[in-house]
Amino acid sequence: MRDLIDIWVGAQTWIFEALVSPLLFRFGLMAWYEPGFNAVEYVMLGAIQILVIAVGMRFFERRWPLEKPGRDDRLIGVDRVYTLLNKLGVVPLAIFIVTYPVVTHIELLIRAWGYAPPSLERLLPWLGDNALASFLVYFALYDFAAYWLHRAQHAFPWWWALHSLHHSQRRMTVWTDDRNHVVDDLLITLALVLFAQVVGVQPGDYVVILMVGRLVESWSHANVDVSFGRLGSRLLVGPRFHRLHHALSTPQERHIQDHNFAPVFPIWDILFGTAIYDERNRPTGVDDPTVDADNDRGWLAQQATVFWRFARAMIPKFRRATAL
Repeated sequence: MRDLIDIWVGAQTWIFEALVSPLLFRFGLMAWYEPGFNAVEYVMLGAIQILVIAVGMRFFERRWPLEKPGRDDRLIGVDRVYTLLNKLGVVPLAIFIVTYPVVTHIELLIRAWGYAPPSLERLLPWLGDNALASFLVYFALYDFAAYWLHRAQHAFPWWWALHSLHHSQRRMTVWTDDRNHVVDDLLITLALVLFAQVVGVQPGDYVVILMVGRLVESWSHANVDVSFGRLGSRLLVGPRFHRLHHALSTPQERHIQDHNFAPVFPIWDILFGTAIYDERNRPTGVDDPTVDADNDRGWLAQQATVFWRFARAMIPKFRRATAL
């Protein structure tokens, strides 16, 4: 394991010194030296995730597809663009540049107030001797926060205006997880980073939590007809569980998408009454023609259209605030 870590760090250092550091020096951005080094690792991890998705997960989609290939396969192309832009750090880099000053300012305020983020190892000393247990506890806390943020995406009309882009896809596959508006990604990233700081998640652990969580979420969107079994499906979110969350609403199941919110651990849906387990194969998408039209657009057109959808959802709130 030590040898693998040395190889990984060596590769990260070489890429940074050969490609990134000269650019930072050339454009007078040496203040971004440390974040730039960390960004190299993020891109490396993203490349590994793409490889796992393209080779491993796609094998199961080809071998045991739930929906057979058909005329809607063209809709998958734009989701691949989303995955590449997100996993290789293009969108996260833009979000990082926007959020970094905000997060740094909040960190300084927290220190000025004398607040020290709690450490689970300090509250539960036995965790300090078990790295796996510590990781799983932090992972569960992260997933708990993500569950409530996901519910908020559905609860607030202005946030649903953004999140509906993710649900508009009629052909769910392993590429669908990253199909999000950049403003939506920005809001979620900012909220989760701040939550991680409040509960004391270490930066290294947070990166691994994010990578593992995103891989599970990619798999949960897979177009596969497989199951974890009665017990397994209650321990880990799988394609059948999450597919119901993307189900097309009908007059009989008007609020079907307001279930199965958990990104990784179904326990949150079970505890808070939002879990549904059944074996029905429902079509996916949205029943709003305006939102469904996202399927006929490319990445840039989707981003522009959804932003205006978001702005229109916010305007009534601005008007009420002005009237007061």
